[in-house]
Amino acid sequence: MQLSQLWSYKHTFKELIKTDLLVLRPQILGKIIDLFIWIITIVLVNAYIMPFFGVSAEYGVFMLASSAASAGLFEIWPSVTVFISDLEGEKSINYYLTLPIPSWMVLVRSILNCAMNAAIMGLLVIPIGKLFVWSLLDMSTISWFKYFIIFVLSCVFYGSFSLWTMSFVKNMLSVGSVWMRFIYPLWFLGCFQFSWQSLYQMSPVLAYLNLLNPMTYVSEGFRASILGQQNSLNFWLCASMLIVFTVAMGAQAILRLKKRLDFV
Repeated sequence: MQLSQLWSYKHTFKELIKTDLLVLRPQILGKIIDLFIWIITIVLVNAYIMPFFGVSAEYGVFMLASSAASAGLFEIWPSVTVFISDLEGEKSINYYLTLPIPSWMVLVRSILNCAMNAAIMGLLVIPIGKLFVWSLLDMSTISWFKYFIIFVLSCVFYGSFSLWTMSFVKNMLSVGSVWMRFIYPLWFLGCFQFSWQSLYQMSPVLAYLNLLNPMTYVSEGFRASILGQQNSLNFWLCASMLIVFTVAMGAQAILRLKKRLDFV
C-alpha cells in the first residue's frame, strides 16, 4: 500500500480516535482514583510495613518503579471484555468495518484505544508515589528522556498485547481466563517484584527463560529510567525488545482476528 493511499485514510482514522477520546474522558477521574488507591497500597506495604520484617525501605521505591511499569497492564482485561461483549452483542465493529479505511486500521484503532487508557493509568504513578515515599525517591536519578520512551513504548505494547489476547478469547464465558492465563503469569513472573539480575544470581537458566517474557523488558526498562541503569537490563535492549514484541503480537492478532471476523 502506497503512502498516498494511507494518507487518504487519515481523516476517518483521526475521527475514530477522537471518538475514543470522547468516550474515555468521563472515565478519567475514576481511573485516577483507582490508581491512587493502588499506589497507596503498594507503597504502604512495601515502604512502611515490610521494613518491620527485615526488608529495606528502599524496596518501596523499587516497587513504585515496578508499579509505573505495570499500571497500564490492568487496562487489558477491560479492553478484552468490551471487545468480546461487542462481538456477542451489538456488533458495532461491523459498522467500523464499513468505513472507508482498511480493515487492519480498525484493529490498529483498538490497539491505540487501549494504549490511551494505559497512558492515563501510568501517567500519574510517579507524582502520586512521590507524595508517599518522599525522600526515598531521588528525582535526580530519573532520566526523563528514557522514561518518556519506555512509557510510550509500554502503552503501545499493552495495546498490542490487548488485541493479541482478544484473538484467543472465544466468548464471554472464557473472558475470566484472560487474567489467570495471560495477564497474571506474564506480570508476576516479569520481574515485577524482583530484578532480572537477582533472578540470574539465583538461576541463570530461569533468568534467560524470562527473557521470553515481554513484561521483563517493561519492568526493567522502567526501573532503568527511574532508578538508574545499575542492576537493570540495558535500557536500549528493553526498548528494542518491546518494539519487537509489539509488532509481532500486533501482527499475529490482526491476522487471527481478520480470519475470525471474516473480513472482506
